Amino acid sequence: MPHEIFLTSAELCQLLRCSSTTLWRMRQNPGFPQPRHFGRRLLWLRRDVEHFLTLEA
Repeated sequence: MPHEIFLTSAELCQLLRCSSTTLWRMRQNPGFPQPRHFGRRLLWLRRDVEHFLTLEA
């Protein structure tokens, strides 16, 4: 089974080329992938984000 690739909010902002404020706004969209909670950290599955981007394109 392949390892899942997780992205931090900073990595996600870099991938999406947006600010943390814009990421916060994007998270308000019900279709945007929800982060996983690891302790106090929020991490997004890269495949979920890529799937969302293909649907939005």
